Amino acid sequence: MRTFVVGNYPREQIPLRHECPGLGDCLFQKFQITMQPVFTMMRSLSPLFVVTGLLASSFAALAAAPANPARAGLTTVVAAREQRVGLLRDELKSLDSRIEDRVTALVAALQSIGDSKDTKTKVARMKRETIDGLRRTIDDYRQRRAAMIDQLRRPTWNLTAEQKQRVITFFDERIEKRVAQILALQKSLPAEKDYDRYKATGSGWWGTTYEVNEDYRQNQRLTVQTNAQRDELTTALRSSLDRLDRIGRDLQARHAPADEIAKNNALIAERRKQLAAALSPASTPTRSVGRKEAADLDQALKTAVADLRTEFTTLFARYNSAIQETSALNTARAQLAAAGQ
Repeated sequence: MRTFVVGNYPREQIPLRHECPGLGDCLFQKFQITMQPVFTMMRSLSPLFVVTGLLASSFAALAAAPANPARAGLTTVVAAREQRVGLLRDELKSLDSRIEDRVTALVAALQSIGDSKDTKTKVARMKRETIDGLRRTIDDYRQRRAAMIDQLRRPTWNLTAEQKQRVITFFDERIEKRVAQILALQKSLPAEKDYDRYKATGSGWWGTTYEVNEDYRQNQRLTVQTNAQRDELTTALRSSLDRLDRIGRDLQARHAPADEIAKNNALIAERRKQLAAALSPASTPTRSVGRKEAADLDQALKTAVADLRTEFTTLFARYNSAIQETSALNTARAQLAAAGQ
């Protein structure tokens, strides 16, 4: 039995299981015995350390997580819809620009030419068919404009008043452009000319021989086309005037904004000018074409009209999609704003 003094511990005799070979071994054994309570306490606290570490990890995860998962989801939805609306808007602009360029070129080509004796009324017929096609596009634009006007009064789409007004303005511009193109083609149709009905072809002891003047006959063929087209155009312009007058009375009755009333009055004034121009006898100078050139142009016109019909169908389909997507985007934005409150 040996006695040791370690630190501030009181002197005590510590029984050793067996004799220490030396002082160093006895001190190491004494250190183990002295630190035993500390080792025991640390083993008892190890579960607490584990729990504390888990709690710290959980708090870090909570701090990294978004405060409002619903708002984060709505933010993603809004971003996706904004991208979709932007793509549709760009596609609409591209389609509309391509259509307008093609229609403008087609009208300009027809406006500059006229029939000859060889073509008889072939060019005039192409012009009338083109005018009919332009009139159909006006009807399409007008129907969609009326639908958007109705949305101002009884909304079913979630569109702002500014968005609706932009659509209405777009259709107004296209309608006016088509009317101007129709008037330009109509003015390029030949006017009636004062030809002698008969012309002398010879004379003899029996007197002078006459036959029907071919210029007179050709002018009669063409003026039949011109007069029929003028009657159709003036009828359409008068119908448009009546419609604009009704719209004006309605705007006055419901005390519409002054700018809407002024815009309608400007359209009435423009339509009256167009009616006066349609009734005037002046016509645009044209170049007479031969039979072969007219036939080639007729074939090219049919191909162009078929392509334009397809592009118009695509344009209106994209327009419908853009309206629906814009409405959905506005709804998603409102939901996101509400979630942030």
